[in-house]
Amino acid sequence: MDIISVALKRHSTKAFDASKKLTPEQAEQIKTLLQYSPSSTNSQPWHFIVASTEEGKARVAKSAAGNYVFNKRKILDASHVVVFCAKTAMDDAWLKLVVDQEDADGRFALMNPLMIFIKIIKLR
Repeated sequence: MDIISVALKRHSTKAFDASKKLTPEQAEQIKTLLQYSPSSTNSQPWHFIVASTEEGKARVAKSAAGNYVFNKRKILDASHVVVFCAKTAMDDAWLKLVVDQEDADGRFALMNPLMIFIKIIKLR
């Protein structure tokens, strides 16, 4: 099974066969895709938690309460569960860290003349 082809089908799985597991290579492909998800100004306001052990999936399943209790079996039966954690606020200090890292990586030099102008002003 090719992970990218499966993702492009955009199929929402309603149930999982607990006897079927992702291979280590497939799990790594998923992690790589998550790591390379694009974001505005490369801010990457998220992180991911991947649970693949019974203990890890049980911890995630505890969150499936109330209106989401129907997801508990899906979480426990899935080979791997990805928890998406999002940063809910990006203050100026966070954005400055992102921009400074982009600058240190030399990414502004490859951008349009306006960004070069901003960099020159910043150096003054």
